[in-house]
Amino acid sequence: MECKILSSEREVFSGDVKGLFARGVEGWVGILSGHAPAAFALVDAPVRVVLEDGQRTFHVRNGLIDVRRKVAVVLGDEVVEVA
Repeated sequence: MECKILSSEREVFSGDVKGLFARGVEGWVGILSGHAPAAFALVDAPVRVVLEDGQRTFHVRNGLIDVRRKVAVVLGDEVVEVA
């Protein structure tokens, strides 16, 4: 699945992922390839992206996830990669 993580200023990440996990306002959400189209509002919390060779974590402030057919887009006012 393709994933893009965008801040209000720039594209922070773009690439193929196995899945992503985030904490929405209604609880934790996991998105894998083939997920039904949906949108989720996020709390200020980490978003974990699972790659073929590991994972990366991004802190997203005031964000949302928009899931389409084969693409998940994470939008946030501020996005910072966590080491």
